[in-house]
Amino acid sequence: MTEKLSDAHVALLVPKLSGGGAEFVAAEWAKRLEKSCAAVTVISTHALDGTDAGTGREIRLQAKKFSERILELRTVLRRDRPDVLIALMPHWNVLALLASRGLRTKVVISGRNTESVLSRAVGGSLKVEMALAKIFYRRADGYIAISHPVAAEAIAKYGLDPARVWVVPNPSTAKINEVRASAARAERAAGELASDITIAVPARLVRQKQPLLAIDTAVELSKLGVEVVVVYFGDGPMRAEVTRYAKHHDVNTHFRGWVDNWFEECTSNSVVLLPSLAEGFGNVLVEAAAFGVPAVVCSRTLGAADAVVPGMTGELTLDDSPSSFAAAVLRARELRPGGIEGWLRRFSPSTSGESLERTLEQTLASRR
Repeated sequence: MTEKLSDAHVALLVPKLSGGGAEFVAAEWAKRLEKSCAAVTVISTHALDGTDAGTGREIRLQAKKFSERILELRTVLRRDRPDVLIALMPHWNVLALLASRGLRTKVVISGRNTESVLSRAVGGSLKVEMALAKIFYRRADGYIAISHPVAAEAIAKYGLDPARVWVVPNPSTAKINEVRASAARAERAAGELASDITIAVPARLVRQKQPLLAIDTAVELSKLGVEVVVVYFGDGPMRAEVTRYAKHHDVNTHFRGWVDNWFEECTSNSVVLLPSLAEGFGNVLVEAAAFGVPAVVCSRTLGAADAVVPGMTGELTLDDSPSSFAAAVLRARELRPGGIEGWLRRFSPSTSGESLERTLEQTLASRR
């Protein structure tokens, strides 16, 4: 097995390369590693949707059942012998650890969410995966956390060696056009405070994201005499319920579906609201800040603390009550995110890629 990243074959295990935050990160990492490694393989369990990750090889596992996926992945690992396998999210972390047992491939798993908070709202399958994680995670050669709260939780929850845990920032600004973003921040800084507010919600319409809270927040603001429009940049199984809820409360609401560069379509009076029950980080919070749009998120989401600079790029609420969100929206709309170029660089593809490479180099050199 090689100890040099430049000579290494690195494989990434993901559901697919589009459709979610972890998938987006995997695609960006694959592009980066293609330039610094001898070979890169993306192994997916679902259709790749025609996404071009820029990698030299893509393999899709055909098995549907978890037990069959273990055997199929093990066959791939024994045949291709990658030096390192990077897995993202609980299902794929456990899959990688079980399939690689007894093989020379080193396994680096990744934590993408604050699981202690999330576990209250997830189904049985994820709870089973978390139970398996308590047994198998400590066998990993490395653990990459999306944020510092996620890293701290993983060390405490799974008994991981802190020396094998790394916080690798997300490449959140990968979609950002720096020229347009800088101009947008300058325009926001020069603009006057609007009397009305547009609440932008860039999130899937699912229970975990608590989309109804945006409507409740708008109701609270209307009681204070503020005219509010709610715009959802996202879709999901709760859309019909959110539509009925907004109509019942007479809140002007628009559903845009998922817009890739949603932040460029936020109006000058927009405040981003991320009412999630749990977040491991929150790419949309960084994207909003880059375009000068302040954001509001609850402190209880834990991981989002890495993605917001309170009083500069947004506001953290103490709890998830509509009144707390409404008060935070009023504070946030007065913010003019500026002087954050250095902070934004932490979430650039180059910084994220460099951190990932150092992590892999240390993993390859380890003798655990």
